[in-house]
Amino acid sequence: MVLVDGLLATNYQEFVRPLQLFAIIIILLFFLRVARAAIVESKAPIREKKAKREKRQPKVKAPKWLYLEVKAPEDAAGERFPITTELTVGRSASCDVNLGYDQYASTRHARFFRQDDDLIVEDLGSTNGVWIDDERIEAPTVIRRGDAIRIGETLFEVTR
Repeated sequence: MVLVDGLLATNYQEFVRPLQLFAIIIILLFFLRVARAAIVESKAPIREKKAKREKRQPKVKAPKWLYLEVKAPEDAAGERFPITTELTVGRSASCDVNLGYDQYASTRHARFFRQDDDLIVEDLGSTNGVWIDDERIEAPTVIRRGDAIRIGETLFEVTR
């Protein structure tokens, strides 16, 4: 406190300086978060070399009678995707099932594949997870015909 012209003046710099630093730190953290999100979304998905993978694993003739059918949202309802050997689902154009309309789906959200006679779904590290009959999966999980699978806001059903 300083006495100026007989009046008591407060040194506001003692109070304002920490608030300015706090605001700068918050703004910096916000921009770092935005930059990280932009970098993550712009990266191309990591893909294994299919030729090498196919050489290591013998081809198994999988029955073509199972489909992934969209049940919701209504605009996409009825679309069917055959699950033969492997099917990727996400917002990326490189995915077999493109969910570009679903803001809650990750770029590469999930993978459906066959192992022996089982159909398996695997979460590919998505933010909102993969849900089977209202239960979030944490590891690759066997699914059966009739199971309801939610990826983002899109609801699928395994059908014939």
